[in-house]
Amino acid sequence: FYPIGTPGKPWSDDERNEWKESRKHHRSYKEEVLDKLDKLKSNDALEVVQYGALSHNPGRYPLFAVKSKQWKEERSTLLVTGGVHGYETSGVQGALLFLETQAAKYTEQVNILVAPCISPWAYEHIERWNADLKDPNRSFKKGNETEESAALMSYLDSLNVKEWACHLDLHETTDTDELEFMPAKHAEAGLAYSGEVIPDGFYLVGDSEDPQLDFLQAIIDGVEKVTHIAPEKVICGESVAKEGIILFPTKSLGLCGSLSLGLCRGITGGTYATTTEVYPDSPKATGEICNEAQVAALVAALDFVLGPQTEDIPRFYPIGTPGKPWSDDERNEWKESRKHHRSYKEEVLDKLDKLKSNDALEVVQYGALSHNPGRYPLFAVKSKQWKEERSTLLVTGGVHGYETSGVQGALLFLETQAAKYTEQVNILVAPCISPWAYEHIERWNADLKDPNRSFKKGNETEESAALMSYLDSLNVKEWACHLDLHETTDTDELEFMPAKHAEAGLAYSGEVIPDGFYLVGDSEDPQLDFLQAIIDGVEKVTHIAPEKVICGESVAKEGIILFPTKSLGLCGSLSLGLCRGITGGTYATTTEVYPDSPKATGEICNEAQVAALVAALDFVLGPQTEDIPRFYPIGTP
Repeated sequence: FYPIGTPGKPWSDDERNEWKESRKHHRSYKEEVLDKLDKLKSNDALEVVQYGALSHNPGRYPLFAVKSKQWKEERSTLLVTGGVHGYETSGVQGALLFLETQAAKYTEQVNILVAPCISPWAYEHIERWNADLKDPNRSFKKGNETEESAALMSYLDSLNVKEWACHLDLHETTDTDELEFMPAKHAEAGLAYSGEVIPDGFYLVGDSEDPQLDFLQAIIDGVEKVTHIAPEKVICGESVAKEGIILFPTKSLGLCGSLSLGLCRGITGGTYATTTEVYPDSPKATGEICNEAQVAALVAALDFVLGPQTEDIPRFYPIGTPGKPWSDDERNEWKESRKHHRSYKEEVLDKLDKLKSNDALEVVQYGALSHNPGRYPLFAVKSKQWKEERSTLLVTGGVHGYETSGVQGALLFLETQAAKYTEQVNILVAPCISPWAYEHIERWNADLKDPNRSFKKGNETEESAALMSYLDSLNVKEWACHLDLHETTDTDELEFMPAKHAEAGLAYSGEVIPDGFYLVGDSEDPQLDFLQAIIDGVEKVTHIAPEKVICGESVAKEGIILFPTKSLGLCGSLSLGLCRGITGGTYATTTEVYPDSPKATGEICNEAQVAALVAALDFVLGPQTEDIPRFYPIGTP
């Protein structure tokens, strides 16, 4: 028997007071909820609004919602409710995590409205009931309100929402349902409680009058990427409609999950609504997983309801927790999950060995990666007849190892074009700066660092430090030109950028991949004639990106964007930082080809890199090569 009351008799007022007086504070609403809401006040897309306070302690228990700052009446509205049962932690924290990491990206398509902690007294006391021994989740209908439900319904009514797109009410089912809350509920009514089986996993409660099974299944599909789905055939006394889905008459019961169905104006069965239930006491779950499951449910629901409008919003990266930078364990998890996909020896070193017989070129080892020096030696190729009085061409490839044509394009230039320029200019090519990343087809190096942000003193990776040290040793007096060879690939959006953002604990909203070749110039010294000459040369081999905005920057000319490359520490700024006595006269750019275009092949991408190098050299050397005839397209000079 429950320790308060007499079996068979409803509680008296004294017994109800005994229950209330025996409750204790277990956590802080201010620290765990209000402080997080304060941080959201600086979010450009969201607005924090107080809609009421609990009368028995208004200073301690103000009631807040968070809504789109750019609220538009013509848009439909997403409603998220959490903490109806205050003890269900992930209902509150999942709603807050959604606000912190995902909500802003949807504000262009739908009004966002989130009430993250409807019952703050119960949150602090870890209780199902409110302070008046009432269950707020049975009170969302007229004439049966609690203070919590009345305040929220009044606020929602004031908004005059014309269309509710979707409503998710975030809950948990916990072991304490069986140990405390359900026994107390039955004892208060004088009833015996025989117990129920707690489902081991996530499930949904839909509306039996309008099941919307496709919508519910879409949420299940999204959540099972984060946590396991309850396998039971009967949940809460109801046979499942599908795995992890049960149906109740939510509106007639006055459940919070039916709010939008009752409040929307002019909407019939078109409004999507459900109640989520996670199981935090499972040995397969943690608090963080439960919070992520709530967010995954919201994202899946919105993607289902809004359809193509959010197809470009990625799911969470499979490592880490949204909103939290990776721990050392998570960084190790990433590294240990990487695999060899190709051979640096066969695809790079063997080609360099063949170049050792070239009369005009010399292969030089300038270092090795310390974690496996035998497998990852670092090589450059330079003019055999190196002359200090000549200016020098610098070509870098494989700064991002996964960008294949950066490496293979540099090697193809060495094999087919470099020798003919060695009478006019010193040639220096580092074809594969990041060989570990080349073999593993990764953007990062083995230490989860991006070598392309490390070409400045004090921020070096092992790869960049080795190359900068080697270049410094050459005492180059004049850099004629530097081309850093890159690709932009579909895997930037599918893997590398999501991983980069996840590692920092940031959300990634995605970008459009340009379909074609483009150049990144230096905004401090644009050199547009030089860049245009390269574009003119490359478009004979492959197509130029037609987009007006690339990487968030408006194009300066078709296929040309400008960044502050030197301040960012990009490899493409190397010659600008290393040259001695050179001001704005050094020409430098980063090439970007798009190998995943239906118009491109690997061979075309390699040829585009070579075409860029040839066009750049012909522009820079100018009169020095006027006597060198252009080559007929058949044959070898």
